[in-house]
Parts: sequence; C-alpha cells; structure tokens
Amino acid sequence: METVKSVAGEVVFLLDPGKLWTRIDIITGENFRTLKGGRFMLNETPLIDASLVPFSNLHIDNKSMSFQAKVQKIDTNFEVDLSKNKAASLIANFVKKYNEEQWQISTGHFNSVLIKIEKKYLTIRVEYVREDDVNIDNKNWLIISFNEYCNYVQIKEPSVSQKRFESIKAVTLDHFKLRVECSGRNVWAAEEEDDEEGYNYEWDLDIQPEFQELIMGLLDIGIQSQRKKFNA
Repeated sequence: METVKSVAGEVVFLLDPGKLWTRIDIITGENFRTLKGGRFMLNETPLIDASLVPFSNLHIDNKSMSFQAKVQKIDTNFEVDLSKNKAASLIANFVKKYNEEQWQISTGHFNSVLIKIEKKYLTIRVEYVREDDVNIDNKNWLIISFNEYCNYVQIKEPSVSQKRFESIKAVTLDHFKLRVECSGRNVWAAEEEDDEEGYNYEWDLDIQPEFQELIMGLLDIGIQSQRKKFNA
C-alpha cells in the first residue's frame, strides 16, 4: 500500500445548496466533495472535473487525520497533518460526522457560503442563491477578504450597484448575524456621487441546522485570526 502525506496549511469550505449544483467542497490537506444525497468522497482530480472515490477507516486526533482509498486502482494510505491550521480538525471531524450520520444537503436554505482560512489570510463569501432568478441586478452577496494585496469588503444588494470598501474597522459574529463595519468611501462610487464616509452591513445567515456549528466555528476562527488588521 502506498502512503501519501499532506499538510492542511489551507482550509477551504464551500457550501452550495442551490438546486442546480448542490454540493459541499472541502480542502483540508486533501480534497473532499459530497453531492446531494451522497457521502463525502475523496476528490482525486480537484483541478479538473471531479473524480470522486470512496474512502474508509477515517481516523482523526487533534493533530492528524488518516484514511484509505483506492486511487487510480492503487490502494493508498493518506496521512494529513492538521496541526498547522486551527480550523483543520474542525473540518475533518465534520466530514467524519457527515458520513456517519448520513446527512444530506437541503435545498430549503438559501445561503451559499465560502470560507477560506490560510496562515495569514481569510476570505468569506456569502450569497443568497435563487436559481429561478439569474438577473445579476437582483443578486445579493457579501465578500470579506484579507489577502496578500489588500483588505476589502464587497457588497451587492438587489437593484443596487455593488459597493467596495478597502478599510475594515470590524467584523463580528453574533449568533447567526454577520456584521461588518467599514471606513472610508465606496471606491466604486462615481466621483460625482455624494457618498458618505463609512458603511455598516449585516447579513442574517440562513444555514441548515446540521452545518451551523461548523460554519459558526470556522467564521469565529477566521475573524479572530484577522483582528490585528482591523482599522479601528
């Protein structure tokens, strides 16, 4: 049996409850995906069209995860170091519980959620998904990003032009209410617009109950990791 070792330096969680493409994608050292009605499986080709294979003997402790899978017809043992990212073990235990409890993704909740937690950076994207309305003008999303080049917030509300602020004073999470406080002007506002300084925005998260603990935990870890970058 071959052995593949990896490190969960970057953690990514994507929930898409939309009816057209219902899935959860996860990166925690290795790539996992579940589609509506199925279990989490190992995605052996994450950079192209997904090729999903079952895995077994999933074992998790505070610092590592191991499992077995047949990859390209070869029995393979995977060992993942979870110690480099605070969110990694949280994600790994979610995969295990999802499969054990035979959870399924409900299309009755309408928030698509992307959370990416790296050593120094964070991305949060929440979108209200309505598959019967593809008009971009009616879309509603919130993006919060702390990245290598800048920190910014982008807000798209129905029937309103998208806003972007590049100074973040605070990001908070109160139960299921995600709040962001920005300073400065909307950098995408037209010069002639009388745009006020600063902007506060709230998002009421609509998340399937089985996934709430994980998503709240990931958001809390991500927000806490970036507090020193807030421009209070």
